Amino acid sequence: MTHAATSLDDLDGFIRTAKGRDVPDDALVPLLRQNGWSDRRIYDRLTVYYGEALGMAPPRRSARGENASDAFLYLLNFITLGFWSVALGQIFVTLIAHVFPDAANPYYRNFAMDEIAWQLATIIVAFPCFLLVARLIGRELQRRPDAIDSGVRAWLTYIALVIAGLVTLGDGIWVVATFLRGELTTRFILDSLVVIGLGSGIFAYYLRTLQPASAER
Repeated sequence: MTHAATSLDDLDGFIRTAKGRDVPDDALVPLLRQNGWSDRRIYDRLTVYYGEALGMAPPRRSARGENASDAFLYLLNFITLGFWSVALGQIFVTLIAHVFPDAANPYYRNFAMDEIAWQLATIIVAFPCFLLVARLIGRELQRRPDAIDSGVRAWLTYIALVIAGLVTLGDGIWVVATFLRGELTTRFILDSLVVIGLGSGIFAYYLRTLQPASAER
């Protein structure tokens, strides 16, 4: 028998003993939570206990439709955030290039305003969509507090964290390597600060969305 199976047997035994002595669930659940058990695991084992005690398993409600809805909202949230944050970064990079022009690219100035126009249009369209989707997600979490522990939510959020972390880490390595080669310029430093700032901001945003879930552990 594995250690995990032994731990579950201990949990089941504790629950049976506690319920046999009329310990209420509202006292049992916080006690188990304080000792490191997740809400999902606690309620899974309570489900097993009550199923055995009553002679029938509690009815299960399918969450496939809700999982699909969660996936849609979180993917749309991630995509719209990517659109407007990349566009914002491009605007900063374009303005930096305008103030600190590259002598090897004399024609860049002519395309600066066109580039900014496209990026501004992207922000004007994508940013309100991002706010709307974020509001819908907030309402959904208020309506279904159990959605905080959604596996779809956790997976997509951690994927976004990985991408933001890789972008920030990669640019940081690039800056250090360029510094060691003695090739740092004002324009390069400012461009790198823009990328690191946006990447860190996105990382912090998605990390904050995980705090409600972790707070319930």
